Amino acid sequence: MADLSDIERMVDDWERDAVERSQRFQAMQHEVEQISITESVANGAVSVTVGNNGIPTGVRMTDAVRSMSPDEIAANVLKAMRKAQSKYPQVIQEIVAGTVGESDSAAQHIVRTAAENFPEPPAEDPEPPAPGRQLRIETEADDEPPRQPRRPAPPRRDDDDDFGDQSFLRRD
Repeated sequence: MADLSDIERMVDDWERDAVERSQRFQAMQHEVEQISITESVANGAVSVTVGNNGIPTGVRMTDAVRSMSPDEIAANVLKAMRKAQSKYPQVIQEIVAGTVGESDSAAQHIVRTAAENFPEPPAEDPEPPAPGRQLRIETEADDEPPRQPRRPAPPRRDDDDDFGDQSFLRRD
């Protein structure tokens, strides 16, 4: 049977380990609260910053966006956001390794959850050429059937009692 002093020492060790673990997790939490990741796309025209939870905290654009369509701007904002968010799991991994250690099961869960929530973005297409007019040449494939010509619109009838060129609203 274990001696009472052995049991007291074991309880003291558990308590000390629990306090140290708690301190390491508090240090991790403090570092995570400081996370700020900024990424840019479109040759720096659009930048997005994500905070400690991976949610965007800032969007910046240069004058270069003036030559982009609204759809291009929106797509670039999303691309920059995903690019910044994809860095989040790596930053979390580094913080966990430096504070609580990678072998801790709770820490492993935190890193795994970050990777699930913010995966790598899809392979990035090369930067598109500068906006403006572009010449596109398309050819029909040899195995495609020829396209049917469009039918011309039926001629307009002017005798269908549609009030002609006058408004059906009266002026009094």
